[in-house]
Amino acid sequence: MIYEDLLSLWIAYLLWEFLPSLNFEFTAFFKVFLFIGKEFFFFFGLLFLARRLSFSDSFKSQFLERIFTLLAFLFFSLDIAFFDFKNFLSVYYFADLFIIFWFLHYYFFIKLVFYRLNFKYFRILLGLFLPFFILILADEIFNFFNIHFPGQFIFLLIIILALSPYLVIKIWPVRRIKEGYFRELLSHFFKRVNLKIRDYLILPRLGAKFYTAGILGFIPPFRYLFFSEGLLEIVTPEEVLGILAHEAGHLKKKHGFFLFLLLLTFPLSLLNVLYLILLLFSLFFESPEEIAQFLEGPYGVYFDIGLGLSLLFYSIFFFRVIFAYILRSLEREADLYALLILRDPMPLISSLYKIGEVTGQLYRKSWHHYGLWERIQYLRYAAEHPEVIQKHSLKLRRIFLLWILLNLLVLSIFTYLGADILEKILKIFFS
Repeated sequence: MIYEDLLSLWIAYLLWEFLPSLNFEFTAFFKVFLFIGKEFFFFFGLLFLARRLSFSDSFKSQFLERIFTLLAFLFFSLDIAFFDFKNFLSVYYFADLFIIFWFLHYYFFIKLVFYRLNFKYFRILLGLFLPFFILILADEIFNFFNIHFPGQFIFLLIIILALSPYLVIKIWPVRRIKEGYFRELLSHFFKRVNLKIRDYLILPRLGAKFYTAGILGFIPPFRYLFFSEGLLEIVTPEEVLGILAHEAGHLKKKHGFFLFLLLLTFPLSLLNVLYLILLLFSLFFESPEEIAQFLEGPYGVYFDIGLGLSLLFYSIFFFRVIFAYILRSLEREADLYALLILRDPMPLISSLYKIGEVTGQLYRKSWHHYGLWERIQYLRYAAEHPEVIQKHSLKLRRIFLLWILLNLLVLSIFTYLGADILEKILKIFFS
């Protein structure tokens, strides 16, 4: 659940950064009418469901949540492109902060309706979102003082991601694991695998399905291990070792770096999609002047709508297909690392099975982690065929490298073959 919340905020921010403002020739009254109708439909539609439907039906609840989450992204995209938030806000400082809070007014309401979440969970969300807020604030301050240098955004992103875990745990409702046998077990394991963890923490109960563990932070002085309280109540010390080995796998295999690079390919691939659409569009015209006349004519609005929707749907495709595939592959690699160093699949298998049993999600599919039963079955297979451990790592890195090279190659081809026409079309479209 936390993972999806964090990813949703990333998508919202990237949509704000890369979706263009579309020029629609509608009256202000008509736009205000549509805007109010959109807000009314979204919020009163959710309230209607909350009163009429029972969310005890897990399948129906998940389906409706996905529908309204998609609507939230669609309406947020309309706010940016159709209702001209992009042009209106971009001239002001700290506009990025405002637009993120605007997205959250959709997202938080969905969470309140479907999960009846308590204040502790919102503290966790605030902690997760804090790096984004700091990043935006720092970038705006640099702009205010007219400080610019190559790679400024990437530099700020790296610094903030490295240091923000310390601030995050100050916001989260956590407590330290007390001195004793369990803390010594954790310390001994991480010494064995040569990883430094600053502290070991416990998250309180946040719901019937909140059974999780993870490592927060990339650099040792600001790296924390956390367990949910419910998870510690159901696992044995041997099963804890399986969980620790899995989390260590994420660090040892540099998964944070992989995800960082993968996120950087999103704007690159989005640019490729934009170039492809514009090149295909230009084939129907003989000159840039004809394109300008079409875009300024009565049918230009349909191209604006189509382009905006295409970029939105590609954004969803990237995160739910490409990004999700890499996430699942990284999760599997962490499972295989646990098998490799423990030389026994049972500690991790047993912990996964217990989590599935207590949450009722043993056989449920997961778009970003593989289902628990899928992971259990693959661990059993890998224990009998240890050669798949190395093969999986090689396959994952080859696919990742191929994805990066493919985007660079496509961008180079588009730029070389259609640099002049693309430049003219972009000037026409964004003028």
